[in-house]
Amino acid sequence: MRFHVFKFRPSSHSEDYTLIATYANEEDAMSVAKKLFEMLEDMERNIDSYDTDWSPDDAHVSIDGRRVIFNVYTAGYLSDVRALLEKVAEPQSLECYENYQSLTISMVVPKDLSVEAAMVVCQNEEAEAIRWLVKNCGQPKIVDEKNMRIFRWDYCGDEIYDYDEGILRLGDLQFEVHKYKNWSVNERD
Repeated sequence: MRFHVFKFRPSSHSEDYTLIATYANEEDAMSVAKKLFEMLEDMERNIDSYDTDWSPDDAHVSIDGRRVIFNVYTAGYLSDVRALLEKVAEPQSLECYENYQSLTISMVVPKDLSVEAAMVVCQNEEAEAIRWLVKNCGQPKIVDEKNMRIFRWDYCGDEIYDYDEGILRLGDLQFEVHKYKNWSVNERD
């Protein structure tokens, strides 16, 4: 008699999940990343011992200084990974994102215009977008070039920009970036 065990791929309700754990120092981050790689190797040999809907081959682990970044497509089966991230060394922070994006959002305005003044003179949608960005990303970096000023906000978090439609989803506002020649959205390096 033969038995076959099937592990199914993530469901249609799955998303790209990104866990970012920040540690006190780079040595802790390296130790955690090493243990995470060891766990993924063990998963390949003993997949049934883990509560996942994803293959270890589909997981991505990277280190950025004191941060360990884990990314996988799943319906949210991350308990084993979370437990390891918290067990090896205590993280200063542990953030979980769905469809993580790292963006630079830029707006070009006349030189010497302040953020506050821009909210008064711009169209209502633009003013709402500026308010949301200041509230959620902080004051923009300001770059002056010739006769223009560029406001730049850096955003890292859950997906807010739909590249296909050119829409920033800023709370209740569906901001159509392509309608405004002075706005742009780019992936951060």
